[in-house]
Amino acid sequence: MRPPPGTTIPYGADSLFIAEQLCQFARTNLVVSGANFDEHSPLAAAGIDSFSLVEVLLFAERTFGVTVPESHWTHENLRTLAALGHCIAELAGYNPRPEPRL
Repeated sequence: MRPPPGTTIPYGADSLFIAEQLCQFARTNLVVSGANFDEHSPLAAAGIDSFSLVEVLLFAERTFGVTVPESHWTHENLRTLAALGHCIAELAGYNPRPEPRL
């Protein structure tokens, strides 16, 4: 499936690719250096507050061309970056990999 017009997600990307990009952004800009953090880490436990979450959402919009509407700002979608990656992939029209349950 090709990405919808206006998105900048590379062809063949999936929710895992998106989550990895979000995680790299968070590690570089939001998470304390040396913290044990990956795409499955709870965002609240990593110290990512509502202001930081807005930065992640803006990064996603700039990077992938996908706006996450407020109707998708649910606890389930914003629990981890893997969950957010899954949400963004769905909004972009991909059939994302299911998020593994830990």
